[in-house]
Amino acid sequence: MSFNLSSLDLNLLFLRRSARIGVLQLVVLCPMVLSNCSPETEADQYRIWIGGDFHFGEGRSAVLEPLSHLLQGAIGFVNLEGPLHGGKETHVDDSGRVWLFNSPRPLPQQLAALNIQAVGTANNHQHDAGSSGVHETERHLKQAGILSVGGSSPIRLLKLPRLDIVLTAHDLTDGITPTLSAELQSARKRGDILISTFHVTGPPSYLPSPQLRKAVEIALEAGASVIASHGSHAPGPVERRGDTVIAWGLGNLAFNCKCTDEKDGLVLALLLNSRNSGERIAEAGVVPIDAGLRGNPSKAARNPELIFDLLEAIGSTELRRQGQRASF
Repeated sequence: MSFNLSSLDLNLLFLRRSARIGVLQLVVLCPMVLSNCSPETEADQYRIWIGGDFHFGEGRSAVLEPLSHLLQGAIGFVNLEGPLHGGKETHVDDSGRVWLFNSPRPLPQQLAALNIQAVGTANNHQHDAGSSGVHETERHLKQAGILSVGGSSPIRLLKLPRLDIVLTAHDLTDGITPTLSAELQSARKRGDILISTFHVTGPPSYLPSPQLRKAVEIALEAGASVIASHGSHAPGPVERRGDTVIAWGLGNLAFNCKCTDEKDGLVLALLLNSRNSGERIAEAGVVPIDAGLRGNPSKAARNPELIFDLLEAIGSTELRRQGQRASF
């Protein structure tokens, strides 16, 4: 796989995408159809979806609810930007620094209603309310029955009847921690399958940074079956490397802040086999969405073909297009 695109190529792609497409988001849906399916299929398989950057802020509406007919109860894992902390609102200070806070009352319940069973909090906004905000976030998520991945623990175990999924979340804002390799190798031994996620900080980019590429290589060596990145608020290539699925950027899922205008997002769709069913990943795919910004709801992409064209142009594995969804 090659990411050799010039800055001019990227600028042209960016302008063309901005002019012609709406929001893109990463969600996991049923492998072949979007209806009459449940998180656990009759064939000992499980449907998982991984979403990108999500910030609820002080909103009250269920901004992800319009996606529920696509998600159809699949198990979700998203990146939450900003702590669940009452009494403070999202704002930009005089220095231009963005502070993100999520209202703790409606959000955990709304996430649980969409069967989002895990939330990654390892990002550059996890400490916006200090250490108390980290603990408050974990408490609210736990009360709603949602795993918090990051904060006090970058490794969590999602136990399903016939499959133990190890979830990890690491923030690369300050670089790659020297213990990353050891942590991921240890995490892989704790379950049947390892899903590793990384958060990057920087301007929107379709292509991965050298730092992210290094982190992904470490995860590959540790035996991760799925690797996903978020934080740049822009989609990136998707690929199969051997038996591993890599999503180099998921874009925004929904973001209630004037700090981002990126509407293109991806939902990563995975069909996982149980521990006794051979290869871990039965299918992988992406579903483009229009990310809800500034409190507006997220929706299925109006023209997914344009997003598929973009993904292939920036170096993705060949996509097998199936209407709103493409597998790879």
